[in-house]
Amino acid sequence: MKLASFEIYGFRGYRQKRSVSFSELTTFVGKNDAGKSSLMDAMELFFDAAGKLEKDDLCVADDVAQVELVAEFSDFPEEIVLDATSTTSLSGERLLYVRDGYDPLLRIIKRYSQGKAAEVFIQAMAPQIDGVEHPILLKQDDLRNLGRQLGLEDAIPRADRTKNPPWRAAIFDHFLAAPIVEVEVPITKDDAKRVWDQIKPHIPYFCLFKVDRASSDQDHEAKNPLAAAAKIAIAEREAEIAKIVEGVEERATDLVLRTLEKLKEMAPELAVGLTPDIAGQPKWDGFKTTLKTEGNIPFNKRGSGTKRLVLLNFFRAEAERRSEEDGRGIIYAFEEPESSQHPENQRLLLDSFKKLSQSGNSQVVLTTHSPLVAQSLPVASLKLVRKQAADQAPIIEEVVEGEPNADNILESIASELGVLPDSRLIALVMVEGPNDVNFFRNIYGAVAGIAPDVIDLGVSPNVAIVPMGGSDLKHWVSKRYLKGTGCVEYHVYDRDCGPDDQPGYGAHVAMVNDAEDSNSARLTTKRETENYLHPTAIRDALGVEVEISDFADVPLLVSLASKQTELAPDMGIGTAKRLLNERAAQLMDAAMLREIDPDDEVVRKRCAVHTGLA
Repeated sequence: MKLASFEIYGFRGYRQKRSVSFSELTTFVGKNDAGKSSLMDAMELFFDAAGKLEKDDLCVADDVAQVELVAEFSDFPEEIVLDATSTTSLSGERLLYVRDGYDPLLRIIKRYSQGKAAEVFIQAMAPQIDGVEHPILLKQDDLRNLGRQLGLEDAIPRADRTKNPPWRAAIFDHFLAAPIVEVEVPITKDDAKRVWDQIKPHIPYFCLFKVDRASSDQDHEAKNPLAAAAKIAIAEREAEIAKIVEGVEERATDLVLRTLEKLKEMAPELAVGLTPDIAGQPKWDGFKTTLKTEGNIPFNKRGSGTKRLVLLNFFRAEAERRSEEDGRGIIYAFEEPESSQHPENQRLLLDSFKKLSQSGNSQVVLTTHSPLVAQSLPVASLKLVRKQAADQAPIIEEVVEGEPNADNILESIASELGVLPDSRLIALVMVEGPNDVNFFRNIYGAVAGIAPDVIDLGVSPNVAIVPMGGSDLKHWVSKRYLKGTGCVEYHVYDRDCGPDDQPGYGAHVAMVNDAEDSNSARLTTKRETENYLHPTAIRDALGVEVEISDFADVPLLVSLASKQTELAPDMGIGTAKRLLNERAAQLMDAAMLREIDPDDEVVRKRCAVHTGLA
């Protein structure tokens, strides 16, 4: 499952309800003490099944009596198995929350009072039935009596009348025309609890790394990443653990029942009413984990920069592993990744976060007040947290593409964090998206082997490669603020079609070239950037063999080939496209480029930027 949104109320400064959406990568930006850490701590409380509200975490406002945290999840399991004979679904049980125009979500509410375990509810949309809160809360006899009163027994196959889900399905069908209302279903009763037990193993594991934890031997920061690795490994073996627990329970129950049968022979009056009840679950999170350094010195005694450098490489390793195998969904939350790190290490860490967020089963949540970090992140991931007056909760503003206020929020983020364009820039290379940015940066080695004086676009302070979508904040800032400063623009776009078709960017290219200024635009002669990569570089980088032609859909070919070989991870088209422009482009040399591009089109386009600067 994936976290789609989170609501917070009554936790510390959040005296009014605030809601925020989540994607694969979500970044909370804002000044210190704006409310970012409180939001992360509230999420950690929600995802901790045994978590209790600490004394100082309840908002001090007179009208706030408890904390309410709400999470909405997508990608929930389609099938729910209640027992060996009963299979159902969240949709069929009317346990999903549906808003007009949106896909259904699993909405879970947790309410916390001081010193007590959380009350947990599933908030659902269900037909209104007089005298019935929700059919799943009815005991078995009451459920069947209701069905019989409605005359539904004959509509249920005889073999299914001993199961609860068919009765509920028949009742829901009977009330199809009834008004749909919101209902909170407590997860502690009968079949609702059984459904919850099936959902829990799918809820993502939440792994929070904080910047300001004290350094004690048992502290999270001291134990991480080894403690995190142990918990992740346990989470990914949830199904196997459940099978072991189920087998133990079955064996124990069988032994108890045999004992009772023997007891009935000797003392039947004692056996009356005795039934086996196995309570409690084994705890698998008690592994003691730590790292020792040279001289048997505990890891937590090292400097904060060193500890976080180890965490950096934990994320890099996890990013690589996640790209190769699937596991239970995990949310990696990291406060201020820039803390105590050299800028180059910051860049590596951010790259790891981006890769983790693209792995399919992971989400990454960051907080930062660093302009250097924020400017390197996708604008769609940014959420601005701003403090208001003392009697108001923090404001959380989201960048939603296409919304009229999106540019205003980005401008507020850039202004609040001090994200400004580099004054040394004199040229902008405008491309379609992030994959094109990676291609032009990574192909430098091959181009330089043919034209040694060409500019390295990856390090030059005078040139910015800007995706037209403005995917990163620094690109958005460059595009927005530099267009009127006299910077030369050089546009390069993929043809995206065959030689006889009309390119999508054709009209835009003509418009740029017809304007009376120094700007210019070009279309690729071949289909797209991936068609300029040599099959040898693709094989060495990704482990697949493909034939390249000028207008072949190379990412599709690589994706299909990856599914037919054990030597390469199974890649979707999006992943294949990203890795082609990252890894394969880096492995290109001058000979490969000259062979795949005998007309030197890539070299001429790169040299055109150099000529424009000269």
